[in-house]
Amino acid sequence: MYCPRFTEREREFYDRIYAAHLELPDHALVVNRRVMLDQMDNPASTAYERRRLYRAALERLLAEPLHGRNILDYGCGPGDWGVLLATEGARVTLLDLSPAAIELALRRARASGVADRVRGLARDASELSCFADGEFDLVFACASLHHTLKYPSAFAELVRVIKPGGKLVLAETLGNNPLLNAARRLRARLAREPVEQGEGIIFSDAELDLLRRHFRQVDFTPMNLLAMAKRLFRGRFTSPWVRRLLEGLERIDARLLAWRPQLGRYCGEVVVTAVK
Repeated sequence: MYCPRFTEREREFYDRIYAAHLELPDHALVVNRRVMLDQMDNPASTAYERRRLYRAALERLLAEPLHGRNILDYGCGPGDWGVLLATEGARVTLLDLSPAAIELALRRARASGVADRVRGLARDASELSCFADGEFDLVFACASLHHTLKYPSAFAELVRVIKPGGKLVLAETLGNNPLLNAARRLRARLAREPVEQGEGIIFSDAELDLLRRHFRQVDFTPMNLLAMAKRLFRGRFTSPWVRRLLEGLERIDARLLAWRPQLGRYCGEVVVTAVK
């Protein structure tokens, strides 16, 4: 249940995480299409674990006519996705609960040469009166919508700021698989994951149904069924045998989903496109 005091704790938690990155030199903050793709292909990068999800999201975004469009990076975190879209010609607004995240993201925009096309706002998602109705052509949220659903009015505000005919693109963890959910809870306990990390709600069929009630078209691409075993190998992707195992599981997933597409609802990750 939503609690204002919890919001403050969550903000402080993420401030501590992102403040640590403010010491990075500018050259380490540059992001563009090449940098993003290099990170996805680098087994030593934190992006490698979610490379299939991120590649699918990137392909979906780059298929859009981005130049000159108003885009909201919703729950932007360090701002890499929003700044990337600005380097493709979009006008981008960065939104995050954490002021440190916004500071970091705006530094990233300057380092990437797109500060003139990027603005940032630190506030929670339940009250977006700073934005007009239908202000954005596209809203992108990478692993962030599930963080905001606990806030009263957050979803209604998100829908409001998207223009008619505009799109919402999501890259999310998918929570329909009870075995995966149990594994997530166990991992969180073993890792002593702070409750402020905000993983209490996982995107699932309930959220897809919510989208269908407010958007005229909702398409989703699930991925990683057996390949969600990748979580067991976090931090070990530099090992060739781990990568071969993961690639083998991904090939099996492709065959399983081609044979029984309905198994997609039990995958661990999903890219969603909703048209208002």
